[in-house]
Amino acid sequence: MNRATNTRRRRMAATAARMTSIARRLTAERGLSGFTVEEVCEQVGISRRSFFNYFASKDDAVLGVPARKDDDELNAWFTSRGNPDVPGVSPTLLDDLVELAVQRWDDSGITAESVADVRAAFEREPKLLTKGFERLLRDEESSVELVEQREGLPSGDPRAATAVQLVQALVRAAAREFLDPTSNDPFAEVLGRRLAAARELLRPQHDPERTS
Repeated sequence: MNRATNTRRRRMAATAARMTSIARRLTAERGLSGFTVEEVCEQVGISRRSFFNYFASKDDAVLGVPARKDDDELNAWFTSRGNPDVPGVSPTLLDDLVELAVQRWDDSGITAESVADVRAAFEREPKLLTKGFERLLRDEESSVELVEQREGLPSGDPRAATAVQLVQALVRAAAREFLDPTSNDPFAEVLGRRLAAARELLRPQHDPERTS
């Protein structure tokens, strides 16, 4: 990717983040029906037509879901971490799924600085939680396909779905903790603790009473 393309992508990412921040704040203050796309555009300094190059709707702007999802580079990184010619699954699969989830979370623009507006927007418009959950389900489906491709597993192999579903359950729990007003830790750290706890629970335990 050349320098001009990189600069353009950074500029667009910054604009999208600004739009999402404003949309969240306005949703928290007035609800989704209390402001217009034009109002967001005016505050950002873009046209209404440009808005829809970034987001398909106000809902998606609040959630940080882009109209054109460009995650080819991230997906390529994930699949390159496995070797489909080696039997079984790679030892870093869960760690890489967690990193994939962290990158997707970062792309949504939910940061420590914005968490108050995110929480207030969800409280004002509970339907946004439903849309967010639907997005998680779509990510889950695409992640299962990525795991199958990366590990050379046949379609429908339960190992792919189980790995993804395990990490998605940890992501949902980590999201609740991150959004809690008393939480101060970065999302990646919260999710990492959840993965460590899951590993400890799943690790075979030596029980002298059962082996005696």
